[in-house]
Amino acid sequence: MDFGLTYSQREYRDRVRSLVESISGERMREFWREQHAVGGDRMFPWAPSAYAMLCEHDLIGIDWPEPWGKGADTGDVYVVGEELVANGFPASPTTSSSGAVRSIILHAEQTIVDDHLPRVLAGELRYAGGLSESEAGSDLFALTTTAVRDGDEYVVNGSKLWTSYAHESDYINTLVRTDPQSTRHRGLSELLIPLDAPGVEIQPVWVVGGWRVNQCFFDNVRVPVENRLGPENEGAAILSAGLAAERSMSFGGTETRLLLARLIHRLDGSADGLDDRDLEAIGHFVTQLEIERLLNISANAKGMRGEESSVAGSMGKVYGGELAQRFSEWLNEFVSESLYAEEWGELVDDQLAADAEWFVRGAVTVTIAGGTSEIQRNAIAQRGLGLPRG
Repeated sequence: MDFGLTYSQREYRDRVRSLVESISGERMREFWREQHAVGGDRMFPWAPSAYAMLCEHDLIGIDWPEPWGKGADTGDVYVVGEELVANGFPASPTTSSSGAVRSIILHAEQTIVDDHLPRVLAGELRYAGGLSESEAGSDLFALTTTAVRDGDEYVVNGSKLWTSYAHESDYINTLVRTDPQSTRHRGLSELLIPLDAPGVEIQPVWVVGGWRVNQCFFDNVRVPVENRLGPENEGAAILSAGLAAERSMSFGGTETRLLLARLIHRLDGSADGLDDRDLEAIGHFVTQLEIERLLNISANAKGMRGEESSVAGSMGKVYGGELAQRFSEWLNEFVSESLYAEEWGELVDDQLAADAEWFVRGAVTVTIAGGTSEIQRNAIAQRGLGLPRG
C-alpha cells in the first residue's frame, strides 16, 4: 500500500503552500478579523476576501466536472483543504458551497448552470445548506417544510435550523417535502431558494463555540420550478450522495492538529522540563491524529474508486470529533492561565491559551454538526458491520 501523494496532489499542495507563504501576518489577521465580523465558524471558517483569493488562484471547485472544474479527485481536494486549514487560512474548498454547486452541475436545468457557475467561480455567489429543522435534526427525514406546486412555481412554508452562513449567502440549498402525502425519505425534493425572496426571514442563533448559525423561516415563499435540482420527489437520493462526501472530510481533526503543532513549536527545547504524563499525552495525541487523518484518507480513497464510502466517513467523523474534545480539555489544563482574546487575531497575553479556551467550547459542536456521533455509530453498526436495528 502506497501512502505517498500522487503527482497531482503534490502539485496542488505546493501551489497552496506557495500561496500561504505569500500572505503576510498582518494580512492573515485581517482575514480572521473579517471572518469574526461575519460571525463565522472557526471550525469551518470563511472570510470573503480569503475566499476571493482562492477564486483568483483557481483553487475553488477543482473537483467539479469540466468545463467548470478541473475534474480533480477527492484526494486532491482533501490535500488542498488540509494544507489551508493547517496553515490557519480562513477559507477552504469545503466551505465554499461545494456540495450545492456539485448538485447544480449534475442535476440543475442548464439555464441555472449557465447563470450560476460563472458567478460562483468569480466569488460572487454563495450557498447555505438547509437540511435540519427544529424537529428534524439527526432524524432528517422527519422534516416538515413543504413546497406546493402552483403552476411554474413552488410555494414554500416552514423553517430550517442550524443554517451556517445563511446571512452571508445568496441561496439556500434546501430539502423540502413536495408530496404532502409522503413520509420519511419519499416525496422529498432539493430546491434552491433565493434568500432575498419575499417571505424569507433569517434569524441569528449563536452557539456555544461563539459563532453564528441561523434559523431561516419561509412564509409562502415563491420559488421557480426551474430552481429544483433533479426530478421532483427524488431529493433524498441526491442528498445522500452529498452527505457521504461531506463526512469524508475532517471534523475537528485539522484544528486539533494545528493547535498541537503550535504547542510543540512553543515547547521546542524545553521537553526535559515536562511531566512524564504530559509527554505521554502529547505522544498519544500525535498518534491519534495520524489515525484520524488516515481514516479520512481511507474514506476519500474509497470514494475515488467508486466504492461505498459512507461507513468510512462516519468512522472518521466519530473518531475526529471525539478526539478534538479530549484534546481541547487536556490543552486547557496544560497551558497557563492568560488574558483571553475577545476577538480572534487581537494581541493578547497568550494567543495559544486564548485559542485553547475557544476550542474547548468549539469542539463541543463537532460531535453534533453533520450528524451526531450516536447516529454515526448506528450507521457503522448497520451498514458496516451488518448488525440488526435495535
